Amino acid sequence: MTVSKYAYVYTRIRARMSELIDERRLRELVDTRRDDFLSSLMDTTATYKAKLTKAALVGIEARKIEKTLKEDLIDQYLMVIESTKGAIRDVFVEFLRRLEVKNLKAVIRTKAAEVHVMGTGTETSTAEAPMFFPVEDFFKRRMSRLTEADSIENVIKQLENPYKRVLEDALPEYEKSKRVLVLENVLDEEIAGAIREKVERLSGADKGIARKIVGAEFDIADLMILLRCKSEGIAEAEIRKYLLPGEFCFDFNLDVGTMNDSISAENVSSAVKLMPASAYKEVLTDALSSYDAEKSLVPLENALSQYFFVTIKSILRGCPINIGTIIGFLYLKEIEIKNLCTIAVCKENEIPAEETMKIVML
Repeated sequence: MTVSKYAYVYTRIRARMSELIDERRLRELVDTRRDDFLSSLMDTTATYKAKLTKAALVGIEARKIEKTLKEDLIDQYLMVIESTKGAIRDVFVEFLRRLEVKNLKAVIRTKAAEVHVMGTGTETSTAEAPMFFPVEDFFKRRMSRLTEADSIENVIKQLENPYKRVLEDALPEYEKSKRVLVLENVLDEEIAGAIREKVERLSGADKGIARKIVGAEFDIADLMILLRCKSEGIAEAEIRKYLLPGEFCFDFNLDVGTMNDSISAENVSSAVKLMPASAYKEVLTDALSSYDAEKSLVPLENALSQYFFVTIKSILRGCPINIGTIIGFLYLKEIEIKNLCTIAVCKENEIPAEETMKIVML
């Protein structure tokens, strides 16, 4: 797509980028009093004010806030899809489908939790219904009805391809191991493959820029799978099955071959220390002390997410007229929505500001 063909979508994005909440304002939202949070959030942008007012919220209702903000995120995706054509548009349709995959994974995790609770003799599950990204109208697949299924097997039976096919193939392994990771992995591989295929159809600089961004996301997904497996004591041979195949790794990314020592490591800390030299190793090493103190993967996941956030902002520097600005805007919007939803939940549960800041990306 030439610069001239970017003009329309670029103009629309630049207007919306000016509304992204900056670090100073985000810190103010974290520090604001619980009772003042909703009004402070509504004061950030005219768009949020209009949508939150329409939602008729009363005080801190985190789920309603999340629903409203996710609707705004989908509006941004649809704006981009409607403003682009051809191979560029195809890439953004698959980017949007990432959110449908997240919806499906949320259903599967909920059903797995219900099975676990039932297995303890409890008649009902305490698992809260997932809050979906509202993409059903676009893809015409009613994922929300899957919450009524009584088992993961029946969830899969009600699905359409491509999800039904890959999950049916993985179901026997899930039934044997009872690891949700088995099902999540095949969904990740399917959507990653679809995105990669569309990126490879781009031409010129667009392909290189999209590869850099998507490649970083693939890397981080693989690293979190590795660390999650290490924390759960999963065997080396099994870990290798869960990592993205080599063809998903662009030529500057991590691949299974370079990660052999980490895959063979005894635990999470050793896996990080044995990683090949890279920016990922640096950020994970810096977060290891927090991991050791908390015995939780959250600090490591937050460190990788923060690194990705910084990567996106560097790509957006100067707002070049290319596909990177469009992708970057959508990712920054996703991160903003995630931050705001996190703060809302923390406010609702009266979690101190200093604790909230540890999980907010700045």
